[in-house]
Amino acid sequence: PVAPAAAATEKAPVATRPSLATSITAVGAASPEVLQAAIPVMAITIGFALVQTSMRTAGLLSIYFGVQTGLNIYMKVVLSGAWVSHERNMKGIPGAFLITAMQQLVSFAMLVPCIALLWPTPWRYTPKPLTSLRAVCGILGLSTTFALNIGLNNLCLSLLPMSINLMLRSCIPLAAWLMQTFLSKIMPGAVSADGSSATEISLMLLGVFFAGLASVAKEEGAQKADEASSLGLGLIVGALSLVACSLYLIFAQWLGKDVKLNPLDMTLYMSVPAAIFLLPFIFYMPHPVGWKGHAAMTDYEVLREVLSLQPNLMYLIALSGFFAIMYNTLQYTMVSELSATHTAFAGNFNKAATIVMSLALGMEALPGKLWGAVTILAIIGGISSFTAYSVLRATAAGGGKKGGH
Repeated sequence: PVAPAAAATEKAPVATRPSLATSITAVGAASPEVLQAAIPVMAITIGFALVQTSMRTAGLLSIYFGVQTGLNIYMKVVLSGAWVSHERNMKGIPGAFLITAMQQLVSFAMLVPCIALLWPTPWRYTPKPLTSLRAVCGILGLSTTFALNIGLNNLCLSLLPMSINLMLRSCIPLAAWLMQTFLSKIMPGAVSADGSSATEISLMLLGVFFAGLASVAKEEGAQKADEASSLGLGLIVGALSLVACSLYLIFAQWLGKDVKLNPLDMTLYMSVPAAIFLLPFIFYMPHPVGWKGHAAMTDYEVLREVLSLQPNLMYLIALSGFFAIMYNTLQYTMVSELSATHTAFAGNFNKAATIVMSLALGMEALPGKLWGAVTILAIIGGISSFTAYSVLRATAAGGGKKGGH
């Protein structure tokens, strides 16, 4: 199920509590969301075929592209496209931390019964026990940074256009490099240095410049006041999500290498702690909601509004928990097999494709006049910079260069 596109709202009946069908079936066969969904499905299908062959890495990258792009589209629809009330002009579910917590609880609720069902069978699965304080602290660190990373990114998606959000997230490799370098200085025995060359560092800095240029161009050329009104707050939230994501990747890499946890165990162990960590943000952190006539609200207040006006929309949030299991487990697999940096750059390729699809299908609009050209130049420059960095890292690794991964 998907939420209705904005173009379909004129035909929807006016009602205080629209039916779930009214909220999710007005998309239509030609909807940009439906057209975008076809590409991720194809990528996942091709990827599963490739992982069975000698091209396992290409298959993982293809699946990662499909899952990450599909989850981005779905979350954008859930956060911004679902109608809570046509009569009150309340569109979207602006509860980023609530959605993230529910995704983790749904993940746990799905994984535990599956493990129990397999227990008496020959395919019994036993999660690796956490037998040391280091392992427990690592899981708590992973849970905390995961919750902040995903929750802040979901909040950023509700405040910024998708293209700007994705450009900010393209800076994750630089944020991870800076954080890993810093941690290697203060904890040399626990975290190794990244070992990037001067050329690689220059490319990362160039990518950050283009990401900033894209943000400025979007703000200066924005034609709709409501689209740029939260830009400043959105950029701050996006920067915080970069810090959280870099720490999250470092924790995941350390748990896989040092504690020897597999991707499924990481997903299982961190789901409930991550949801618990988000509770203070859900109940006590007001933020702009984008509903006309509404002041800043907490996620709990958003939840009360949704439950009173359109409770069936909670099914859309619960469904995202299934996709979250796939994404989390796959990302841990990528970090374990390809390294944190490689995973981050794979994400940059995915973001580039999503930006192009969003613009081509009309989900995003370019600023007018000169700023439109500047935005395109910034997007191309940013993606190209990180792509060149990725190629250099892959070439160095193939030549036997020893980095920090």
